[in-house]
Amino acid sequence: MPVQLQKNLSISLLTLRLGIFLVFFMWGLDKIIATEHAVNVFSGFYGINLSPSVMIALGLLQMVFLFAFLLGLWRNKTYLAILVLHLVSTLSSFAKYLDPMNNLLFFAAWPMLAACLALYLLRDYDTITLGNTTKTQAVAN
Repeated sequence: MPVQLQKNLSISLLTLRLGIFLVFFMWGLDKIIATEHAVNVFSGFYGINLSPSVMIALGLLQMVFLFAFLLGLWRNKTYLAILVLHLVSTLSSFAKYLDPMNNLLFFAAWPMLAACLALYLLRDYDTITLGNTTKTQAVAN
């Protein structure tokens, strides 16, 4: 792969990872800071009733996981988990897509889902990470 293409691809994948991290980070903060809101979201969209203390614990676990994702650690697992989590989140809102003019913001989930998929499929080329291994360095050369 030409050096300039690898450089551009690496920067592009880093920006995708940063953008995806930001959204998931805000969702994690919601679980910790606006716990009742997060409890209502889980109940309304997923049919799961959780106590506020369990929601805070989930938020804290999410933050730990997210920093591993942000740093590019364990890309096979963390990038796939992000993709699956966002897929579930996107599909759980399906009813909102049937009334698009009253739920336009929900459609932002689709390009983010595409970004999660692209990041997962191109994970071996995402070389600006702490999780950069000899294998990915070989791909870059």
